[in-house]
Amino acid sequence: MHYNLKQNLLVVTFLLIGISSFISFDNTIVSASLTDSTDLSVLKAAPSGISVDKYMSNSAPSVSEKGDIYTTNSAQILDTSGNNSINGNIIALASGKNTYGSIWSNDKTFDINKEQTISAWLYFGSGDGSQDVNSEGIAFVLQNDDKGIAALGAGLEGLGVYGYDASQFTIVSGTAASQSYIQKTAIQNSIALEFDSDNNSFYTPTAPINNDGLTVPPSISQIVNGAYFSLDGYDTQLGTSATSLTSSGFSDKVKYGAGGAYGHIALTYPSFANSYKKIDSLSSAYSPWTEGYVLAHDGAQQAQLTDGTDEYGNPFQWHHVTIKWIPASSGSTKATLEYSYNDKNIDYSDNTSTKSDIKELTSSIPVDTSKLNSSDGKVRWGFTAANGASSNVASKLVALDSAPDLLYADADSDIVDTTLGNKKITESSTDNTVADGDSLKLNYELNYISGNEDWKDIAAKIKIPDDTTVTPDSDGNVATITYSDGTTENISSSELSNSTIQHTLAKTIGTTASAAGKTATITINATAKNKTSSNINVAKSVATFIGSNEISTTNSPAFTILANPSYSLKLSNTNSSNELNLLYKLDNATLNLPTELTYSDNHSFEDSTNILYQITAGGKEFTVGASASGTSYDQTIDLKSLMDDDTFWNIFTEDSTQTVTIKAIDQANGLVSNTLTYKVITKPNKTLSMTVSNNLAFQNINAGDTTKYLHRKTNFKLSVTSLREPWLLRVSTKGLYLNGQTLNKNLALVYRKDSNSTYSTLSSTPTLIDQNTTSYETSNTDNISDDWNKNTGLLLKQLGANTAGQYTGTLSWSVTDALNNN
Repeated sequence: MHYNLKQNLLVVTFLLIGISSFISFDNTIVSASLTDSTDLSVLKAAPSGISVDKYMSNSAPSVSEKGDIYTTNSAQILDTSGNNSINGNIIALASGKNTYGSIWSNDKTFDINKEQTISAWLYFGSGDGSQDVNSEGIAFVLQNDDKGIAALGAGLEGLGVYGYDASQFTIVSGTAASQSYIQKTAIQNSIALEFDSDNNSFYTPTAPINNDGLTVPPSISQIVNGAYFSLDGYDTQLGTSATSLTSSGFSDKVKYGAGGAYGHIALTYPSFANSYKKIDSLSSAYSPWTEGYVLAHDGAQQAQLTDGTDEYGNPFQWHHVTIKWIPASSGSTKATLEYSYNDKNIDYSDNTSTKSDIKELTSSIPVDTSKLNSSDGKVRWGFTAANGASSNVASKLVALDSAPDLLYADADSDIVDTTLGNKKITESSTDNTVADGDSLKLNYELNYISGNEDWKDIAAKIKIPDDTTVTPDSDGNVATITYSDGTTENISSSELSNSTIQHTLAKTIGTTASAAGKTATITINATAKNKTSSNINVAKSVATFIGSNEISTTNSPAFTILANPSYSLKLSNTNSSNELNLLYKLDNATLNLPTELTYSDNHSFEDSTNILYQITAGGKEFTVGASASGTSYDQTIDLKSLMDDDTFWNIFTEDSTQTVTIKAIDQANGLVSNTLTYKVITKPNKTLSMTVSNNLAFQNINAGDTTKYLHRKTNFKLSVTSLREPWLLRVSTKGLYLNGQTLNKNLALVYRKDSNSTYSTLSSTPTLIDQNTTSYETSNTDNISDDWNKNTGLLLKQLGANTAGQYTGTLSWSVTDALNNN
């Protein structure tokens, strides 16, 4: 027995000598704060981040597999001083060597059947790609594990989400873990987007890592009980094809392993057994093991996850990522995960750098949602991470701008040049030019899209674009906030400092009764300035909107302020008069504004120069575009065609005189012409009127005078004026009365048109006196009484002897449309 034990010890000693390069470590107890000077400096420079304590939590992992030594959870919530805080805005997932951790949404609030967005900042380390500082990485994870917030995978290459490749060292051999063991020790029913900052490859061996805190050589009891190591090869790139996995839900971009000395980003299925492939050709550096596992990576691309520097040498430590989830179509299990990595700078401005170490990376990866095994589509979301074995390793930190189960909001920006006809400039505009002195509206729209809470305590910080000057109104306000419920809020000039407006919105936006609607638009009045002889290209300018539960950002679009041209735009009236006549509600009426457009130096318009005519009438503004060419461009604008009938005739009412102004805008060259003024006189479409004397007297007669027809002794005027109105003129009377009381039946009013006409006796029935069937296009007056003589026109006829006295009566005249009375 003694001999046999000695013989076994000799064998063990031999084997231990062969693996003397093994690295040993002790499991680290979670600390309550970060004290590393590098980590602390990074924390102080951290982005704002929302407080996550109310929405996310974790616990010690629930371990059920023999040999799984990942029994702690190092994730903690910190403030920027490095101390634990319930109001902290930084998640430290792994702090110190060999630590690992996870943090999850409190409930299954990520609905995979709806569009979702995560916006976060990640920090990996300040190294140069070596695992001493950078390893191991961070993963964004969706999971439906029964362990809930206690779900946690393996550390080291497991990133806190993958299974443990627990390779056992025994007295006589090295034994690799089974595929089923690795699958079971991963976070179950999960999908991960890994940001792996270390290349864990069998081809660049760092030697197996002892996960159990064992010393080298191990004691006999440790060997007997089993000594476990990670072979550290999940990222090994194989030359063999992985397309066989496409039938299991992977895309055609799936590969075994992933490269990148400074890291890589890939989609993985941690609890899917076939994600782990066994290979049996390990180098002698892994003796006594000959087998190990590599991990299937979908859509992998190399990325520098470690610190970089911008074009000016400034450190680029925090890496922003926007992750968008696009749900599968009905009946399908193929969703899409899109990400934009390094899409923002630390000040939230858009990252447009082309430097390889900090440039933006984007990808769109198909996702098999069946891997989540969720009957209702609800899963948890969160982050996991792990650190390597070096005492120099950097913390793995996350700061959230938004949480999908909390609320989803965004911000957008545009510029409107009110001088150039309300020309709108957006990020995608092809014409983004304005002119010196143009009045601009800088618009920032906040949109609440979905969520369980209103967007609260929104602190706006808006950097005014360069070469623009904010113009306060008469009350000293520099901006106005308009909420979608119709209420408004002013921003005072006192809140503008160093070309930056800072203002906390007084109201929340969202869907509850206390919110002011789902949108808020901030409008800043400004003026473009360019006193140079060259165009000024104005860069994007960042605006941040930091709420207590959501951070959204936008950038004003880049635009160009044109240099002042040496020529001007001249608009002329081609009519000899500025007065225009308009007939009220005439069928097919037009209101033509004749114009001629030239440049002051008579140079030609560029081929089809876009011109915008801006017209004002009745307090309203109308625009119409045209393509000018040549040295002189004539354009007759029919103003009526720009409006509907009701609008037009409500402005140009009958018998009114209106002022109409017009100016031309050459948007491409930033030129605004002089303003022309027209006077529009609106006349009736049809006119029919009558002029008649108020009194008519006939000659006096003495008793016994038998004169049959009595002549008029006063002049009598009778005329009809018409415009496009044929007419009929009639008159009626009830007769003459003595002293206004007694009807005289012996006197009758008669009418005789001319000497060849008969006499018509007037009565209470209207008698046709005259008519004109002509429709005149200009106003025409028929002076009917001018043709009368003493024997024609209106006369008084005696029918018998009359009593002395004064007789009076009334004539009733009517002129009517002849066409309506035929």
